[in-house]
Amino acid sequence: MFLNKERIKVEKILFPLVYMVLYRTKIGLVFMDKIAKRYPRLVSGFAFLGIVFGFLGMVVILALLIKGTYGFLFAGAPPPVAPLFPGIKTVPGLPVLSFFHWIIAIFILAGVHEFSHGLIARLYDVKVKSSGFAVFSFLLPIIPAAFVEPDEKELGNKKSREQLGVLAAGSFSNLIVAGIFFLLFIFVLAPIVSTMTVSEGIVIKDVKEGSPAFDAGIKNDERILGFNNVDVASVNEFLELLVEIKPGDEALLKTDKNEYKLVVAENDGRGYLGLSFTPEKQYINEKYGVLGNIFSWVALLFFWIFAANLGVGLFNLLPMGPLDGGKMFYLLCLNLFKKEDTAKKIWVGVGIFCLLLIVISLAPFFGRLLNFMFGILTGLI
Repeated sequence: MFLNKERIKVEKILFPLVYMVLYRTKIGLVFMDKIAKRYPRLVSGFAFLGIVFGFLGMVVILALLIKGTYGFLFAGAPPPVAPLFPGIKTVPGLPVLSFFHWIIAIFILAGVHEFSHGLIARLYDVKVKSSGFAVFSFLLPIIPAAFVEPDEKELGNKKSREQLGVLAAGSFSNLIVAGIFFLLFIFVLAPIVSTMTVSEGIVIKDVKEGSPAFDAGIKNDERILGFNNVDVASVNEFLELLVEIKPGDEALLKTDKNEYKLVVAENDGRGYLGLSFTPEKQYINEKYGVLGNIFSWVALLFFWIFAANLGVGLFNLLPMGPLDGGKMFYLLCLNLFKKEDTAKKIWVGVGIFCLLLIVISLAPFFGRLLNFMFGILTGLI
C-alpha cells in the first residue's frame, strides 16, 4: 500500500473515528466475467435464489435482533450482537477466537462475499471497475476486508430485480459457505476429533429457572462428583446415569459444594433435571501426537468459518444504512410506495431503529473497550 499510494482510497464514514482504507486491484475480474458469460443460466438462478433468501434472511435477522435485545434488557440473556474479534470471549459457550482462525475466516468470508457481488454484476453487464483489499478502521485500521467496485451509475440504471440480485449475492454466498462448512464440521471433523479427545470432570454451566436443579439450590460452576451414589468422572459417565432416570424419581446429586436431593421432572416424556454441563477439561490423547492437534485446529477453523459466514452474512441483511440489506430494503420500499420521499422516510426510520438495537447490544463491549483505552492513557500519563 505504501509503494502504490495511487491505488489507495479512504472512505470516511465517521472520520477520524470510523473509516475504511481501500486498496484497488484487478484481482478476480477476468474470472468473474468468464463464469458469468459461460454459465449465465446457472448464475441467473443463483441471483434469483439470493433475492429470495436475502429477504427471508432480512426478516429472520431483524426478528432475532428484536427478540435478543428484549431478552438482553429484561431477561438477563447475553447481547444478540457481538464483535468478531480474536482473543475476546464475546459469546457464552463458544471458544475464544484465535488470531489465525480469525484472519483465515475473514479472508474467506470477504473474498466469497465480494466475488459474488462482482459475478452477478457482470451477469447483468454492469462494469466492475476494481476489486481489492480493505481495512475497516475503528480509531485504528484493524479489521481486514475485501471489496469489488461496480459502476454505481450503470447499476442504478438496471431493473430493480437485477439490482437486488447484485446486492443479495454476497450474503447468499456466505450462507452457502456457512452450510458447507457446518456439514463438514459436524459430519467429518467433529467425529474424528471426538475419538481423539479425552474429557475429564463435569462442570455445571447453567441451571434452568423453575427446574428441579434450581429448586434444590444448585449453582453454576459447581463440579459434579457423583450421581445416585455412583462416582462420575466424565460427561459420558454422567450421561449414562441420566438415561436411567424417570419422571417422579428421587435423585441424589453430589458436587464439590454440597449434596442435593431432587425430584425428577418430566420433559417430552423423559426425566428432566434442568442442568446444562460441560467437561471441566478436554485435551487430545497423547497417543495421537501432532496429528491430533492438527485435526483439532482444523476442526476449530471449520467451525469459525461457519460461524463467521453465518453471523456476518445475516447481519449484512439488516435493513439499515449502507449494508446490502439496507439497500435492498430501500429498493423494496421504492417499488411498494412508488414515492421516493415516502420510501426514504421508512428506510431511515427502520435503519435508526436497527442501529439503536445494535448500540444497546454492543454497549457492554464498548464499555470494556473504553475502560481498556482509558487504562492505557492513564498508564502513559
